[in-house]
Amino acid sequence: MALYHKLKRLIGRALHRYEMLSPGDRILLALSGGADSLVLAYFLAEWRRKVPFSYEILALHLDMGFSPGPEYTRGLKRLAEFCERLEIPFQVLSTDCGQQALKAAERGKPSPCFVCSWHRRKHLFRMAGQQNFRKIAFGHHRDDLVVTFFLNLCFHGELSTLVPVQEMFQGKLYLIRPLIFCEKSALQAFARKKGFPVLENPCPLSRQSRRAFMERWLEEHLYTINPKVRGSVFRALFNWRPEYLPR
Repeated sequence: MALYHKLKRLIGRALHRYEMLSPGDRILLALSGGADSLVLAYFLAEWRRKVPFSYEILALHLDMGFSPGPEYTRGLKRLAEFCERLEIPFQVLSTDCGQQALKAAERGKPSPCFVCSWHRRKHLFRMAGQQNFRKIAFGHHRDDLVVTFFLNLCFHGELSTLVPVQEMFQGKLYLIRPLIFCEKSALQAFARKKGFPVLENPCPLSRQSRRAFMERWLEEHLYTINPKVRGSVFRALFNWRPEYLPR
């Protein structure tokens, strides 16, 4: 399968170039249930058969507390079965992250999604510390890097984005992003082809967020200029020229 080999090559490039895996690693996999996190789980499980050392994975799904109903419950069951087939332990952690975001929206905060993200990170960091996980794996892909760059540029006044490996707490914890070279469309296509149990995002604000707006704007206005623009913007993130930026 051409798509399988393409993703395997791109993920392998990220894992090797940034030395994301080490012997004895205990990796907490943030499994949202989206196509990207499912593809990440699939390849991290497969990579254990390739490397000459062992590492552990725990897939953790954070229940945001939106009380979405029976379809969400069935979706969690499918996620558990998916992880069981991959021989990855699966755990659900109930949180109030979503409720915190909704309250922020009610108070008129301009970025309730940031509130949700902050609380999600807090739960993941706490879990990693309590159970001695040295790494947290996120399913962020190359489109996420570009969108985050434009969000930080437009709303935070800085030139920054997500990084492949991020050190936290003086090296006690590392965030890794093995999908950084993979396009969102390829991940979604692979998930469909393999019949992965993609879980619909239960957040009622997901289509109204700044990130969703920026994704639409890039697709509708920037990427339509020329077919090469999408790749050029991504490559620019790795080709910065500080001598041509004012101090």
